[in-house]
Amino acid sequence: MKLSLSWLKEFLDLKISPEEIAEALTLAGLEAEGIEEKEDDLIFEIGLTPNLGHCMSIIGIARELSAILQIPLKRQELVFQESEEKIDVKLKVEDPEKCLRYSCRLVKNVQVGPSPEWLKKRLENSGIRSINNVVDVGNYVMLECGHPLHMFDYDQVDGKTIIVKTGNGTLQTLDEQMREIPAEALLICDQKKPLAFAGVMGGLSSAITEKTKNVLIEAAQFTPQSVRKSCKQLNLRTDSSLRFERGIDPLFVSGALDLAAKLLGGDICQGTIEFVAENYVPTIITLNTDRTNQLLGTQLSLREMAMLLGRLEIQVMSETSHTLKVQIPSYRNDLKTEIDLVEEVGRMYGFNNIARPVPRHASSTLTHAPVFVFEEEVRNKLVAQGLQECLTCDLISPKLAKLAVEKTLGTDHQIPVLHPASVDQSILRTSLLPGLLEVIKFNLDRQNLHIAAFEVGHIHFKDGGNYLDEPAAGIILTGNSEPYHFEKKPPQVDFYDLKGYVENLLRSIGIEETIFEQSHLQNFHPGRQARVKVGDVTVGALGEVHPEHLRILDIDQRVYYAEVNLHDLLKLKKMEHQAVKISPFPGSERDWTVTLDEKMAIGKVLSEMRAFPSKLLENVFLLDLYKSDKIGKDRKNATFRIQYRDPNKTIEYQVVEDEHQRLLQFIAKKLAIV
Repeated sequence: MKLSLSWLKEFLDLKISPEEIAEALTLAGLEAEGIEEKEDDLIFEIGLTPNLGHCMSIIGIARELSAILQIPLKRQELVFQESEEKIDVKLKVEDPEKCLRYSCRLVKNVQVGPSPEWLKKRLENSGIRSINNVVDVGNYVMLECGHPLHMFDYDQVDGKTIIVKTGNGTLQTLDEQMREIPAEALLICDQKKPLAFAGVMGGLSSAITEKTKNVLIEAAQFTPQSVRKSCKQLNLRTDSSLRFERGIDPLFVSGALDLAAKLLGGDICQGTIEFVAENYVPTIITLNTDRTNQLLGTQLSLREMAMLLGRLEIQVMSETSHTLKVQIPSYRNDLKTEIDLVEEVGRMYGFNNIARPVPRHASSTLTHAPVFVFEEEVRNKLVAQGLQECLTCDLISPKLAKLAVEKTLGTDHQIPVLHPASVDQSILRTSLLPGLLEVIKFNLDRQNLHIAAFEVGHIHFKDGGNYLDEPAAGIILTGNSEPYHFEKKPPQVDFYDLKGYVENLLRSIGIEETIFEQSHLQNFHPGRQARVKVGDVTVGALGEVHPEHLRILDIDQRVYYAEVNLHDLLKLKKMEHQAVKISPFPGSERDWTVTLDEKMAIGKVLSEMRAFPSKLLENVFLLDLYKSDKIGKDRKNATFRIQYRDPNKTIEYQVVEDEHQRLLQFIAKKLAIV
């Protein structure tokens, strides 16, 4: 909202700098977002929250500044002369629940033309384009008083009758759009047709034109609910609807009507046509002073609170030693309960003036659940590896549930929902795989072909009469393992990329010795899968998702998936990490190439080599793997790099040779390798 300083000064005698005015606006809850100098005027850009409907006018802001700065508000008396002719309009309100008040005035012999320069300037400084003097007067009254009006061409109102009701059909609005009339939308009609959407926008058929001579002015109080519903149904928001939605002053309906009639400058017919559904009853609230001081952290007396509220024109009706019974002004629709008054007392006193005691820390005696903390740790570890987190629903469809069925965990272990909202959410998941495959499918359908993601969540199954809920982490990969580069075609993700993510996760929580053994799970490709073991405990499984599962979901590229049980990992996680001194002495390396049976697991060879009892063996890893028909169809050559080091001295060549030969003999005997 834009605020003209020259316009504001008509209601307040302001003799302070623009910066001080901006500060006062902030104290009133109206943030001054900017100040613009325009000719001989200053324009403030004001930010309004939805509860400040009473500040959507010059008078409303002047009231707030008057209270904050303790400057008297200038009251302007409205005087005008009515003609001898009486108003000739019939009014019928058929929906008094949505229209609480409706009032009309008739002004005849109006000369439609350009607005005077002062009026144009005020509207343009407030961000509203000048149209003609009649329309501009309506906008002027709305900006000054906060009360929307509507101007009808009186001669276009059939039967000289105004009917407020709901209806149907179509209405061409002032923006020249033909709009369907929504159900239950409140309309202003004459005897033959709709004239306007109540509180939102008028119709083109009764709009003010250059030929207009007689103007019928409407001022009303429509309920915020009805106006907001019409706006949403029409997908249309206007300056008028914004004010009605926040609530207008019911006691100023006639005042706004009279001000507009005076400014039009024609012959004002005697009297008004008015409908009142129910008489206005002021809001009465009781304020407990002890509770107010306790909530605010102040020590204000009863008289001080009464004085602070009096600055906001909140009248004290009665009082006791600890309470004030006050009457709320008709324009303050936001003050409904005692806590609202507490806020007003604090605002007028100044929140900056309230002493701030040193906060005392009070924490719960309950510690975090270890599993919860571990889940958060795993999330952070996986995000650190560059994986994107997914969140999927614990409830899945029977079709997806079949993708998680294993021989060791059949359908008898699934937990169905007793009263599901839909079939698609009728079974608790026994694995994170189905939900993550849906994520893959969703992304592939939108040409996002390269995904590296994870989910940390809970899986559910039953074991006899026991219902189990365990945390798990799932990692899913598909597409390229690297970003595209024009010189080198990026490789596709494979089993070893997935294995690397799992190894990195386990090592980051202190689990170094991990075993990957061949598995025979039906959810994975028969030759590209493994179980993950730490010691004798199987903590998870990984591999390429079975092509049959991918065909069911219409996924046409390879997908790799790993799932680990966080409940088991938490028990195996090392709580302390022992640092080992780095030897300053150089080591020595030996490469060993051996021909193995195709079915011999490299992991088994590495495990046996690492188990070799030696004080010099530091590390061993696979350097190369070679397969060829020359060495045999069922054979493979594996090259291992073996590192030796003496932590106390430089190791001698012959010592390394002897140790190396001892290792080879040990492995040959263990694995029966010739």
